[in-house]
Amino acid sequence: MNSILKSIPFLFFIVLQFSLLGQTVNYTESTTIIANPERGLQKYSITAGNYATTTGSNNLSVATLNSWRNSADKVTVVYRYFLLDSFFNSNINTIFLTNIQQDFDNIRTAGLKVIVRFSYSNAQGTGAQQPVKSQILTHIAQLAPILATNKDVIFSHQAGFIGTWGEWYYTNSAEFGTSGVISTAQWNNRKEIVDSMLAATPLEIPIQVRYAEIKKTMYGLTQLTEQTAYQNTANARIGFFNDAFLNDYGDQGTYSTSGQCVNPMGNSDYVFISNESKYLPMTGETNGLNGCNNGFRTTGANALIELDSTNWTTINRDYFTPFWTQVIGSNHYDDIVKRLGYRFVLDSSTITPTSTGFNLDLKLRNVGFTRPFKQRRVYLVLKNTTTNAITTELINTDVRTWESTVSISQTISLPLSGAFQLYLWLPDSDSILESNPNYSIQFANTTTWDSVTGYNDLMQTVTLSSVGIEEGLLDNNLSIYPNPTSDLVYIEFDINSESAVATITSISGELILTKQLKQSGDSIDVSQLSEGVYFISLNGKTSKFIKE
Repeated sequence: MNSILKSIPFLFFIVLQFSLLGQTVNYTESTTIIANPERGLQKYSITAGNYATTTGSNNLSVATLNSWRNSADKVTVVYRYFLLDSFFNSNINTIFLTNIQQDFDNIRTAGLKVIVRFSYSNAQGTGAQQPVKSQILTHIAQLAPILATNKDVIFSHQAGFIGTWGEWYYTNSAEFGTSGVISTAQWNNRKEIVDSMLAATPLEIPIQVRYAEIKKTMYGLTQLTEQTAYQNTANARIGFFNDAFLNDYGDQGTYSTSGQCVNPMGNSDYVFISNESKYLPMTGETNGLNGCNNGFRTTGANALIELDSTNWTTINRDYFTPFWTQVIGSNHYDDIVKRLGYRFVLDSSTITPTSTGFNLDLKLRNVGFTRPFKQRRVYLVLKNTTTNAITTELINTDVRTWESTVSISQTISLPLSGAFQLYLWLPDSDSILESNPNYSIQFANTTTWDSVTGYNDLMQTVTLSSVGIEEGLLDNNLSIYPNPTSDLVYIEFDINSESAVATITSISGELILTKQLKQSGDSIDVSQLSEGVYFISLNGKTSKFIKE
């Protein structure tokens, strides 16, 4: 052994070796309904009068929420309608705010998320359907702290506050206009409400409005694109809810039409919402069977088409009952429930060794109606099969872009030792919920889901081994010195050929340089490299060195 090598201190470096138990694994698609977060059927709930007078009254119970989640429909979203009829002429009282917080706490305990809407009237009448604008703005300001505290479990914040049911149509108000007759000044008053909601609602929570004209009139006709979506702008934050899905008169105002029985599919409002809902949530309910054209639009077959065309994320299961009876009778129910929102299917994973680690290649599909509208990280999890220690590596991808077929390829280089089982983990982006498996995404595959951890088992194992330089020299036939180094790194090797090509890569797997070596002991100039950790490889052997 070279005398210079013997004189340096004992150094520890990583040699990556692989035991690939099936280099490529193909997965089987599941046909079951899955309880995945922020998608699927939603359950309806509304506060009663004592919500404003008695602490703990009319709260959503954890038992009820659990029963919804564990039902055959696997519900993970609840719609909570907060009726503010007690506060036409006063601020929201402490009891009401306390009850809101209790609802959010129970929803979190049960592992669900909540769509919230605040309204002052649940039935049409001749009087004003909401307070004056100044009082509404005060209420929104009061709600801001509780929205911020519970942003982890809030799915969306619907623009209620104005009109019967908070749907912005029947208002009986000179400030806001009513029944579709709205002046410029009244539109400005309406916009002030939404602007206030945007300011009071955390950026992670989208706002939803009732019909296309609201967003187009107040925020312009410019359509969202992949480049302008997911930004801190009003356009990028405002989606839609449609509470008259498939009914007449263009879903009763969701889309402008020229008559009761005109099909809105393909008109400008329909195209507008179809585009915006690619990036934002589309939710709502049916409210009747369409009486036009023999009820074609509310058939199960057409419902499936239009849920897909307008990218539906969730829909109310509790209303309208005859619609759901019809969908069940036509055998479209299961398809709708499974495809609402996203539904990810793993097709295959491939592990390929590299000089510094391994390449991970994933093939998957999204067979749902739409993409996730909220950001979440994707991790490769490496679980030590002996110690159960967990290491995570962030995958460079955005689930909000996953549609149709998706291919992901990433080089993994980690200083680990041992055998590791590989998993994919898609947790909630909020730190409060990250470790709760109820909020992690499950792939629609058989035998891959771990309900305890929220991991998706790739059924792949890799073995990474570490050896000391002295102990491993004879087996590895490659040694380097000095280490760390600031300028030259010398390479000792034992090969039969007269020359060899050495490569240096970064810890992320990027090729930095190559050098042809004539004989053992040749050096490579690394003085131009940035400080950090690098790998040097020669004839399939690899060592790690530190550039100072």
